[in-house]
Amino acid sequence: MDPSNPSNNPPVTLDEDDMEELKDVVIEFLSKYEGLYEKRIQKLIFYGEVETAMKTGQRLTDANFMPYDYGPYSRAITQVLEELSEERRVSIRTNGQYATALDGGDLSPKKKYLVGRIHEETKRMSTDELVDRAKETWLWENFDYAEEMDFARYI
Repeated sequence: MDPSNPSNNPPVTLDEDDMEELKDVVIEFLSKYEGLYEKRIQKLIFYGEVETAMKTGQRLTDANFMPYDYGPYSRAITQVLEELSEERRVSIRTNGQYATALDGGDLSPKKKYLVGRIHEETKRMSTDELVDRAKETWLWENFDYAEEMDFARYI
């Protein structure tokens, strides 16, 4: 199964409000960097999901993740990046990085704080380190390749 091939991926099941919140989380992360590749955005949000679940017993977003070759992958994040690009809220640079000129997403103060903490914890980690950490989680170890990870069970 290849996550870059949309026909191999399950449909995104987030409702409109959850998709908007995911967009705002992506923009919040992007506002803290010059630019990010999709792979790193995917891993940052997954890292945020795990950290938020451990610290608060809740999710950062409602995005579904599945184990893939390069770590956890969410079709919802790919779709959100496409939509944000179409909406011109993010741009795609010639090197393939996503960037935003916005100051951040329209998030609750709590979620802004959580994204800020996640950024501080991860800004010096390589993307490969984020993948390695993801592969050490209960979620990674207890779900099969391309199987949707169950955060409710994790929490």
